[in-house]
Amino acid sequence: MGFTVDIDTGGTFTDGLFTNGADIKRVKVDSTPHDLTVSWLKCMEGGAEKCGFSNLPDFLEEVDIVRWSNTVASNVIAERKGPKMGLFVTEGYKQTLYATSGVNPVLGHLIEDGNIDTVSQPVNTQELLIKLKELLEGGVRRVCISLKDALKNDDESTIKNIIEEQYPDHYLGHVPLLLGGDICKHPDDMTRTHKALLNSYVHGPLAQSMYKAEDELRNRGYLKPLLLGHTDGGVARVSKTKPVDTIESGPIFGIHAGDYWANVYDFSQVITLDVGGTTSKIALMENFRPAMTRNPDLLGVPLKQSMLNLKSIALGGGTVAKVVDGKLKLGPESMGAFPGPACYDLGGTEATLTDACLVSGYLNADYFFGGKKEIRQEQAKKIIQENVANPLGISLENAASEIINLATAMIAEEVNGLVTQTGKAASDFVLFAFGGNGAVLGCEVADKSGIEKSHVFTLGSVLSTFGSSVADVSHTYEYSPFTPVKEHDSLAQIAEEMLQEAKRDMEGEGFDLTSMRSELDFTLYNKQDAENVIQFSSQTWQESDLAEKSMSGLIRESFVSADRDSGSDDLVVEVLRLRAKSPVTKVNPEKTSLNGENSEAALKGKRNICRGTEKAVSKIYEWGKLQAGNVVAGPAVLEGIDTTYVVPHNWRLTIDSYGNGAMERS
Repeated sequence: MGFTVDIDTGGTFTDGLFTNGADIKRVKVDSTPHDLTVSWLKCMEGGAEKCGFSNLPDFLEEVDIVRWSNTVASNVIAERKGPKMGLFVTEGYKQTLYATSGVNPVLGHLIEDGNIDTVSQPVNTQELLIKLKELLEGGVRRVCISLKDALKNDDESTIKNIIEEQYPDHYLGHVPLLLGGDICKHPDDMTRTHKALLNSYVHGPLAQSMYKAEDELRNRGYLKPLLLGHTDGGVARVSKTKPVDTIESGPIFGIHAGDYWANVYDFSQVITLDVGGTTSKIALMENFRPAMTRNPDLLGVPLKQSMLNLKSIALGGGTVAKVVDGKLKLGPESMGAFPGPACYDLGGTEATLTDACLVSGYLNADYFFGGKKEIRQEQAKKIIQENVANPLGISLENAASEIINLATAMIAEEVNGLVTQTGKAASDFVLFAFGGNGAVLGCEVADKSGIEKSHVFTLGSVLSTFGSSVADVSHTYEYSPFTPVKEHDSLAQIAEEMLQEAKRDMEGEGFDLTSMRSELDFTLYNKQDAENVIQFSSQTWQESDLAEKSMSGLIRESFVSADRDSGSDDLVVEVLRLRAKSPVTKVNPEKTSLNGENSEAALKGKRNICRGTEKAVSKIYEWGKLQAGNVVAGPAVLEGIDTTYVVPHNWRLTIDSYGNGAMERS
């Protein structure tokens, strides 16, 4: 059994998980924003060393799979560092870009209003080319064409052919031309337009990083495909990945990690909270499954398609705290990995959440990153005093406390928003707190949200990477046929074409087709009630199953199982989606036997924790020395090699048989 490598590059840290199915090794390094492949390779080299190899090429000879999820695309969007975009839409939709109400939020974000133009039907070739020339002369470096009802006709292709006929490759070659229908087969015109813009906006930086990473592997003897994490929780090789597919892929794997542990612990209702260095991600699980939404907001860009319901806040350890108009404000600016929080002493001149946690006593300057990273409490105190305490006219301790209070209140507000949507009480949910800062803030967020129980994890700082490591390799293929359900043979032909593409991709990535599992997701509407969206899935099948039944028969059975009329004239298939999965070696956390409750063997000492005017003497424990069954009563701080766990007053933590911490009010 070979090794699997899973790496998640965030805005501040790059996390790696390395396993051969039995031993689990983890690595955390600072991200390198100027070139993410630098920190990615450093993480790989650290993993090779921890797995007992003297160099990376020797290690890669024993590696079966390398999966990488990253924030390249997300950061380009959040920081607005994409190229100048141009867009052609159908006449009459220049202001809305097919949105049904209000001002479209992509205007002034992904694209400027002055760089959008229209085309009419039939196309006036001369007028079109004049408009294109004006866009190019205005500095546009990528052009999208997204027309109304484009999936039902060839209008987009017609325009592309006109442009390419008039402009030779050497002129347009550096200004890529992209069709909305090529990027997204979704029937909603706004969604298709937004995804085309997103794809073009992030394409350059992502392609540069991804292809460079794959080249680095090739140069070190690894000849298998580098697999990139996708927003739908799947992975695909670089050449089969559209940049838009990778946006928020890392946090999505955090949800899958939460799903894994929710099923292990038999928790049907869970809130996942991933607090990293730059952002916080919040998601919901109901009835053992991640909650979905049909109207997601992807970093401020609305879509109309089924996605995991992930909420993102620009709040993490590196988030800047400042005083604006006499009030404390957190974010959205972040100091990232460099120069980082003031306590890093690398030139940072802004106060951050990490600085506040250090000043309050939650973090230990002598044991940050297990003592491998030097930080300075005096520098954190100086910057918080100058930037927050003095402008507010309060003490240093109160300033640090107010920063933490505001951070946890902002997160709790988002948590309560998700809970309210379910119609349930917050006390019905368990909070899973992870990421580099989740275990520091988790209990306080739970207090402010009305949640009674929380869970922290021994792999908490790399839990999103863990989510990647317990997932099968999966690919998703989507088509919008707008075909009545009674036309089983037509639907079967579309499904068969997607299945054949899945086989080619899986085989090209070196996976055994006999073990591949597939299923179909259906999105329907009724002609008599088009707003009533109907969704269901087929049974899962393997290659051998199709020898016994036809694809048409499988589709017919799926409608029967979903209690839908497979011969209806009114039901129309709006979206047909095929999901293909291949099982791979996974991390398999082992249970250990429970010992007694006494945790004194892990006790390191005591430290004052200061929250404003309140000071509490807290016991300090070494996380790695705690054993299954041990109980720690708050106030206490548990110090791990790459994260810190805070147990407040009136809370208690019990180490379970997996080495994770179950926390509840005492």
